Amino acid sequence: MNLNQLWVFYNVAKCKSFSKAAEQLFLTQPAISTQVKRFEVFYNVKLFERFARTIQLTDQGRALYAHATKIFDLVQEVENALGDMKGLKGGSLKVDASRTLGSYYLPDVLCAFGAKYPNVRIQMQVLNTHDVMENILTFQSDLGFVGRREQNDKLTYIPFIEDELVIILSPKHEIARRKSSALSALNGQPFILREMGSGTREEVEQLLHGQHVAVNVVMELGSNEAIKRAVEKGLGASIISANAVKRELQAGLLKAIRLPGESATRNFYVIHHKDKYISNILSYFLQTVADYVRTYPPRSRALSKRRLRKL
Repeated sequence: MNLNQLWVFYNVAKCKSFSKAAEQLFLTQPAISTQVKRFEVFYNVKLFERFARTIQLTDQGRALYAHATKIFDLVQEVENALGDMKGLKGGSLKVDASRTLGSYYLPDVLCAFGAKYPNVRIQMQVLNTHDVMENILTFQSDLGFVGRREQNDKLTYIPFIEDELVIILSPKHEIARRKSSALSALNGQPFILREMGSGTREEVEQLLHGQHVAVNVVMELGSNEAIKRAVEKGLGASIISANAVKRELQAGLLKAIRLPGESATRNFYVIHHKDKYISNILSYFLQTVADYVRTYPPRSRALSKRRLRKL
């Protein structure tokens, strides 16, 4: 088998684009297309369905991609093992994080690790929780940081930190001035949710359902930043991580309401595939994560109590 052609196919499938794969591999798009075409002709298979501006893997393409992922992940493990013999003088690590974790928690961890091991290259993707889990299960990434735990015997879950959820509102919103039950006050109110596949969305939906609260969902947005801007403009209320709104509360752009009891909290986890080779790089990164957890303030100190109204 021509491993160069397999590598080209793997990158096209991973990027879901011939042009993006060409940029990543520093090749021209015609060269990429030629390599894939030669592979298809040699093995008499069709790997991609080509549409106007998109491509989709065929059944044969999906099967080949699964095997190619295992092959190139094994290559990376060999490189990491050789790097272990030399000490941490190089190497790389692929980390995926859900949007809340990737935006508001992981930068501190990456900064601390980079200061200790400046020669290790880290690639981090910020995705929704569903995509993070998918990448770990298919060995496309080494570690994942997620906001929910699912039953899967192929995944190892390591407790990370506890996160607090709060209701956020425009300072002019009528609920921001009420002194009634926070969740019941949301009944029928315009509400903004995260996108499907988001761990935050799943937590919020379970919370509202458990309290028999029926909100009027007016928007589904793919990031906390977009939600904050929409809430600031008075388009609706939302429930997101308390750590995501510290700056807006300090600036007076948003109001936050604490949720009662244990419903206000959720656990974050670090995940990796159970069959994943734990290299020195991976081990030292997990140690940096553990150091971060030990020094992270409890959730009760994540936000100033003076800036949170408790209803």
